Amino acid sequence: MSRVTVVGGGLAGLLAAYRLLGQGHQVVLCESAPTPGGMIASVELAGLRVDSGAEAYATRGGNVAPLMAELGLEVAGPTGDPFVWWPTGSYPLAGGVLGIPASLDDPALAALTVAERAVVARDADLGPEVGADATTVGELVAARLGQAVVDKLVAPLTKGVYASDPARLSLAVAPALLPALASEGSLMAAVAKVRRPGAPSVQQPVGGMFRLIDVLAERVVRLGGDLRLAMPVTALAPGTGGGFVVSCGDGSSIDSDRVVLAAPAAVSLRLLAQLGVEAEVPAVKKARHVMLAVTTPALRDDPIGSGVLMGTTDPSVRAKALTHYSAKWPWAREGTDVEVLRVSYPEHVFPTRGDAVADASALTGVDIDDADVVGLASLGWESMPVRIAPATRDHLLQAAAGVGVELVGAWLDGNGISTVVAGVERVTR
Repeated sequence: MSRVTVVGGGLAGLLAAYRLLGQGHQVVLCESAPTPGGMIASVELAGLRVDSGAEAYATRGGNVAPLMAELGLEVAGPTGDPFVWWPTGSYPLAGGVLGIPASLDDPALAALTVAERAVVARDADLGPEVGADATTVGELVAARLGQAVVDKLVAPLTKGVYASDPARLSLAVAPALLPALASEGSLMAAVAKVRRPGAPSVQQPVGGMFRLIDVLAERVVRLGGDLRLAMPVTALAPGTGGGFVVSCGDGSSIDSDRVVLAAPAAVSLRLLAQLGVEAEVPAVKKARHVMLAVTTPALRDDPIGSGVLMGTTDPSVRAKALTHYSAKWPWAREGTDVEVLRVSYPEHVFPTRGDAVADASALTGVDIDDADVVGLASLGWESMPVRIAPATRDHLLQAAAGVGVELVGAWLDGNGISTVVAGVERVTR
């Protein structure tokens, strides 16, 4: 079997190393950070270890659940329903699809005026041809349920989850809607048909998403992998007798038959450039949030369910969303009176402790005293991947393969645990 060097110890690198070791290869994994995991990270607050990065995986596609079972990780979906925040109050997010209600009984309709609800009620009387030629979510919903539903119910979700205005979000994100509209005759009936009540759209290992990283790192070492942390790779060159020479930050080098680049785009493309493959580093985005551990008793009543998306901007609130982590993932409440909140901010905002406490109070509707804050972590992610065009991805994979290098990772395959797991299959099948 071959000697393989994996560059990058995030999910893609750890999973690739684990799979390759299972196939009998000798594997060295180099990670520049002192801890593995990349964007699946954790932080300790008031004695609780909780997710500070990715906190769940999408169940759609079904390729992550088998991995969790293989690793012996019990999984569970979130509890509590999300809300949409307005300066006048918070309302539940519609329980249908993409913020679209499935019936006139949905509590989310309380955010609408009487006249706006009357427009929604007409959906059942419209023919299935109305909206059938829509290409975006906003176009379809406006045609069937009115612009108020787009603005008040759908936009907070699409902007918060997909970072896209409904008017620009393709119906490809919910491909079953138009066929269901044709068969059911109304949009709300179509939503009722395609949604899966009781089936969570996301899950995590009980105890935190970071447990996936812990277990994978442990398995890599147990299988004989050489896991080198705080070990950046500085250079990649062809070996004199074939293969590659991988140079490390401590001055050492590794002779390898294969190299798998599972590092961020900037690192992977810098190393590829040393082999003659030139490519522009794709754009990245930034994320910023403050995590609070608080003892305010009223938060135990889950005033905003699992969290809030913003219905509108408001100068009195600098945050763009809030997750009530302890309500969403109840294991975090076991044996403690501490409640964990994650307050998310636009990338240009650098909130103070006072900002975070004030915003958390406004968004939860609970007066949180500064003295109740028993833990705080301010976190920034400076290089979040942005999905690249399929043609660009295919070109990069082909160019890397031309010099004998394999590529995996969120920047290449799409930002999400499910897509990363699927991408790793390229180098391990």
